Amino acid sequence: MKHLKTIFSVLALIAAVSCTKSQTEGDGRVAFEVSSNQTVVDMTKSNVSDYTTLPSAGDFTITILDGASAQVWTGKISEWDSTTPLLAGNYTVKATYGNLEEEGFDKPFFTGTQTFAVKGGESTSVSIPVALGNTIIKISCSEYFKKYYSDYTFKLTRDGSDIATFVKDETKGAFIDGYKIKVEGTLTGEMKTYTFEQEYTGLDEATAYTINFDAPTVGGSTITISFNDTVETVELGDYELND
Repeated sequence: MKHLKTIFSVLALIAAVSCTKSQTEGDGRVAFEVSSNQTVVDMTKSNVSDYTTLPSAGDFTITILDGASAQVWTGKISEWDSTTPLLAGNYTVKATYGNLEEEGFDKPFFTGTQTFAVKGGESTSVSIPVALGNTIIKISCSEYFKKYYSDYTFKLTRDGSDIATFVKDETKGAFIDGYKIKVEGTLTGEMKTYTFEQEYTGLDEATAYTINFDAPTVGGSTITISFNDTVETVELGDYELND
């Protein structure tokens, strides 16, 4: 009887070891999805969908890295076959949509990363949390400003290159890399065109900023710019309009 118990104990131990090996060795299967946090920080707690059309989950590009940070696979999430075998082990997957270097209207950049483990003989579902990785800029003008300036145009530029142009009454927001941006304005008043420029740096990602313009005095040579809880008075350059 003692020998019989010993045999059963050994068989149980072998079974346990085999089960462990099957999970840490061999292949597993993984299905991916993205979970989007589209909230952006501003005074009204708006969503990215207030500024542009959101991408579908299948539009995201995923890159799978193994435990040694070597690339295993990359492509659209819609192209990933969940029956594809992956060796048991630890992995990281990064999901992106858009490009931080592509800026302008309807140019959101989403990004997110998730770690996961593949166990031999098992199927795993991995949800990748993604959020906005760039910054939104909107332009707003007071009613007094609109009455005083018959026409106006604002441009977002960086190092001499145009990123986005806001024509009169434009309500859309531009998606930018917030590390540095310059706002250049051309305002048409009574027989004069006025210009100005103002630079901003270190803007936060996943944040919507509204730049508010006002004309403090009739016939004055300044405007006020309200931005990020700060109000500045800006001197205007001017030149006479041609007859």
